[in-house]
Amino acid sequence: MQKFSWGFVLLLGVGACSETPPQTPAASTAPAVQVAPAAAIRVRTLRAEQLPDPALLPPGQLLEARQWQDSRGENLLLITRRGPFHEKTTEYTDEESGVELFARQYVRQAAGRWQELWRMQDAIRNCAFDMWLGPLPGSTSITDLNADGETETTLVYQLTCRSDVSPSNLKLIMHAGRRKYALRGQTIVQYDSVPLAQRAPANPCCVDTLSEAELDAPEGYELYAGRYENEKDFRGAPPELLRYARQQWRKWSLQDQGGQL
Repeated sequence: MQKFSWGFVLLLGVGACSETPPQTPAASTAPAVQVAPAAAIRVRTLRAEQLPDPALLPPGQLLEARQWQDSRGENLLLITRRGPFHEKTTEYTDEESGVELFARQYVRQAAGRWQELWRMQDAIRNCAFDMWLGPLPGSTSITDLNADGETETTLVYQLTCRSDVSPSNLKLIMHAGRRKYALRGQTIVQYDSVPLAQRAPANPCCVDTLSEAELDAPEGYELYAGRYENEKDFRGAPPELLRYARQQWRKWSLQDQGGQL
């Protein structure tokens, strides 16, 4: 059986996902909006020239822009990517590259002012191999899972720096208001005739509970594929959120994005 260069996956120069919550905005005087069930939320996809204020755009090229209503008012989600760009030359490579991903959600306040609800950014640094960073096509979702009138945003994105068929790092980041929930782990990749669905673990949680003996076994590296580290971020969350995150993880961990930026 072909083995992978798992070090490229586990020890990527990948920057930690960071989030800087803004100050709590003043209460809006706009009337509350009644929100339909999750399946009926009307989300509008925008082009760059349709943005209500170009100054809201994070750095880089626009990848996704979504606009919708919930009990907070009018919401705007923007996802951009900057790069790839040259970083440095080392004694081992002629060139290393980096790429950055940005996401921000805004809510329109009184008098039409847009208030930032949350921001997030992530990056791959010092990659000398094939590189890819971004949301998996079709994976971004807007929901109201616990029917409280306030929507959740879920981003599922992949970070890749590899020279073989190793899995990519995968992150699912959900926001319910300013509260952030996350699952972090790896994709499953095709490297022989076994269907990907058959490689998917029966329970993708949790790498943190596996023993060193299991992970250090000759085929122990296979235990990482399709699994996420833990569910600690969902402690205290409404149970509907974790159920949805698990379902999304099972779906998108099978969708490794090939190619190169």
